[in-house]
Amino acid sequence: MSLQKRIVTRAQRSRRGEHVRLLVDGPSAEHDLVWRARTEGQAPDIDPVVYLTDIDPTSLSPGQFITAELVGNRGYDLVARPLLALEPA
Repeated sequence: MSLQKRIVTRAQRSRRGEHVRLLVDGPSAEHDLVWRARTEGQAPDIDPVVYLTDIDPTSLSPGQFITAELVGNRGYDLVARPLLALEPA
């Protein structure tokens, strides 16, 4: 498990700067000011999540698609900065 975590962390780190389309899930259970989203390949409650940073929570709503830049990672999870809001789901 330790080796796997290092491999995934390295892979996630290499994605920094990539622009991705995300589905906004909503506020994180861990903190009121942090929002969560997921990429097309991430299943809810199974896969890691994408945490959104540098956001105005009033500009987002669950089910909304956004374009974001990956700016970091926290272990298996990614951290992204929204760039452009798209149509609601």
